[in-house]
Amino acid sequence: MESLDTEVRARKTLGTVEYVESSGFTQGILPTKKDVVQNMLYLLQPKRAGQAQRSKEDAAQLLAEHLQEHWLVCNLHTIATQNIKKLILKMYEEFTRLYQTRKQRQNQAFTERADKFNESSEKLFDVFCTDTQTRNKLEEYSGIKMTSIEWKFLEDQRSERKMYYEDFTDKQELKMMERRQKIQCLEHFRKLAKEEKEGNKAKETKYKSDEQSDEGTSVDESYPAEEENGGAPAFSLRGRRKRRCTTAPASAAMPLECQHIRMSIRRVRPGFYETVEKVKNC
Repeated sequence: MESLDTEVRARKTLGTVEYVESSGFTQGILPTKKDVVQNMLYLLQPKRAGQAQRSKEDAAQLLAEHLQEHWLVCNLHTIATQNIKKLILKMYEEFTRLYQTRKQRQNQAFTERADKFNESSEKLFDVFCTDTQTRNKLEEYSGIKMTSIEWKFLEDQRSERKMYYEDFTDKQELKMMERRQKIQCLEHFRKLAKEEKEGNKAKETKYKSDEQSDEGTSVDESYPAEEENGGAPAFSLRGRRKRRCTTAPASAAMPLECQHIRMSIRRVRPGFYETVEKVKNC
């Protein structure tokens, strides 16, 4: 996300706490609820969106993906992206409702709700996957398992928030890059397998269509008789191929009195046409 150092930032004050738009999360620690609200303020600014206005749904979707990526770099598996999006929308709706309350209606009950929200905003925006079975599947899929260090880091972020994930920009990003490369390789192999399968299917279809066209061709068209000058018949490439396939073995002996009989449906014995000419001249 772009830098905001030289630009006027959006600011909203709820009670005694000021929320300033932010373009990302602090590296090495997990984001708080306040961090999430400030990132929503950033994403909903028209100048940041690059369009007239970005909807809350779109902003929450982008933020959910960014938040999930941040947790994964810390080697912590989260709930589904859509569930994170719902939590973001629910919390931001509460913030908006409190912030837009008119001064005439800001009574004691409002002050208590605002103070409660501000107090909770300093706590972790917890999207950790607590389902053991689902988490095991995620670890198996990614090839990275949580160690005791990650568990201690998670517990610290839920309470005192004193720990810092030192390998955030080094070790874990390398693991993420390796995991992405593995996924890209798998997708590449899937694509190659799909192309090969489609190619074999196309060849099979073409072979079947050739067979059907051969069945609709007459014997005389596919396998012409010998020319008048006694030369070999002008067989086509396909005709010569099938003629070779139907040729009888050389050891097969045929009596002389039966040489005028067809050897197969597509070939006649030598001397057949001479015999026909003799019969015609009788």
